[in-house]
Amino acid sequence: MNRRRREQLGERLRRLGLPVVSPSYEALARQAADEVLVTDTDGTVRFLSPSFSRRWNLDRWGLVGRDAFEWVHPDDRDSARELLRQACLPGAGPVDSQHRYLVRATGEVRWCRVRFSDARHERSVRGVIWNCVDTTDEKRALEALHFAAGHDGLTGLPNRRSLFESFAAAADAGATCGLVLLGLDGLKAVNDRLGHSAGDEVVRRTAERLLQVAGAGAVVARLDGDEFAVLVTGGEREVGQAVATLGDRCVRAVREPLAVGGRTVGVTAGAGTALAVPDTDALQDRVRQLFQHADIALVAAKAGGGDRAVPFSRGLLDARHERAELAADLRTALAQRQLHVVYQPLVDLAAGSTVGVEALVRWEHPRRGAVSPAVFVPVAEESDTILDIGGFVLDQALGAVSGFRAAAGGDVLVSVNLSGHQLLQPDLTVLVADALARHRVDPAALCLEVTESAAVADLSAARETLLRLRSLGVRTALDDFGTGYSSLSYLRRLPVDKLKIDKSFLDDVADGQGVAVLSGIAALASGLGLTTVAEGIETDQVARLVARAGCTWGQGYHFARPLAEEVAREHFARRAGRGGPQNPLWRSTTA
Repeated sequence: MNRRRREQLGERLRRLGLPVVSPSYEALARQAADEVLVTDTDGTVRFLSPSFSRRWNLDRWGLVGRDAFEWVHPDDRDSARELLRQACLPGAGPVDSQHRYLVRATGEVRWCRVRFSDARHERSVRGVIWNCVDTTDEKRALEALHFAAGHDGLTGLPNRRSLFESFAAAADAGATCGLVLLGLDGLKAVNDRLGHSAGDEVVRRTAERLLQVAGAGAVVARLDGDEFAVLVTGGEREVGQAVATLGDRCVRAVREPLAVGGRTVGVTAGAGTALAVPDTDALQDRVRQLFQHADIALVAAKAGGGDRAVPFSRGLLDARHERAELAADLRTALAQRQLHVVYQPLVDLAAGSTVGVEALVRWEHPRRGAVSPAVFVPVAEESDTILDIGGFVLDQALGAVSGFRAAAGGDVLVSVNLSGHQLLQPDLTVLVADALARHRVDPAALCLEVTESAAVADLSAARETLLRLRSLGVRTALDDFGTGYSSLSYLRRLPVDKLKIDKSFLDDVADGQGVAVLSGIAALASGLGLTTVAEGIETDQVARLVARAGCTWGQGYHFARPLAEEVAREHFARRAGRGGPQNPLWRSTTA
């Protein structure tokens, strides 16, 4: 500042009754990185540093004598004034304030961190120093980090952590909370067919639909890749009524087809609903219980085929406890050898001869009696128990092959089912190779079957696994064909040797359309070089129609029920010696 300008400023300050800032202090402020103001105790400006002037594009000398709080956001002025007052109390040290500024030229709101220091006793200052630092970018970065910590990056919806916080806030206020858990079905298929960008678009569009359905009062969150949640809070009656219909409305909204990348895409959702009313339990216990109940209901919805909403009930909880008890018993069954393997013949429909068997696991519970595989296999698939069971069945089946071949006097194929968990086992190929070597079985005598739904769940991983198994010389089969997603489109992508046609295709085979459908599948399989196996043949009429449709092999009670190992050996011995039609003995033998 030149001498004349400094003298003018001094004269102006004296007219206002304010002390003059010394030239030495101004020189120091000019070099400071912070933006500096000096005010009286009431905020009247006596000095502004050049950096302050540049930051806000202000005439630093024209503002002398003005109220510094004019730039502070109206909502923050009272609190900032109070902090300035505290800094001026006798014996007080510097006081920090974090408040917003208004940029008058643009209307922009910015954040500033200010340290008030009482320097009235300093001869070179004679006022209160404001050391100001613009923290807007820092504040926005922190807000972005905070948002990211509580929200899903793809949809922008609250995440699990944020949903828990919303529940806690509502519960603390004494509100009733209702929860809808949704799990998408078919998203994996979209990713496999159209790519992950299409899958991401489906997730985003699903989030938009759920927001519309849930309404402004609800919290919609994305918990995982294909799982969403909707939290409703309020009065007990109001929330109960909302949750009673919200699950169904969410399911219907998800069901509507989407146009993604010029193609129509369809996914569905299962939903589970539950209520948590205010009680004396600890908050953490209430959160855990609400999510557990909604999850139990969601599992029931998916077990029922999905595309539906199921409310939580005590009956479902009892069933969950029953499954947990069954799972514990199943681990004991493995240790105590309560499981055993039976063998259902596979018949060449043209020759009428048995060409192999399918190995099937059975459980004789010491208290419950015979437990159906339809009951215990899904329980085993919920844990790693299914891996142990799969290994047991493979070992037993390969151990029986030599006896079957000796009795038949020739080649015999044994088929063993692979669960979805086994299909994703990293060391599956090594385990199969070791079992073949241990039992000295030709790999070509083993066929490993995977269900269509298990293969489609992770198509690329399934393809890799099946290719490795085929490299051993093992045969592979696609089981339950026709019950999964877009079946025909996957046949060319999955390296299998056999196609097992689900029994549902045989139920209507007696009419013309049923035969035509079955003939089309058989012709397609033949064109791809696949052997077809028709499952669930129960009458002679169906057997003839299936053979006429072009299916290669058949399996079902018409030929034989599952046989114990020693009975299966006798079956092969009789077939080798007699030939001709199936012996009625094997139709009535149950194992």
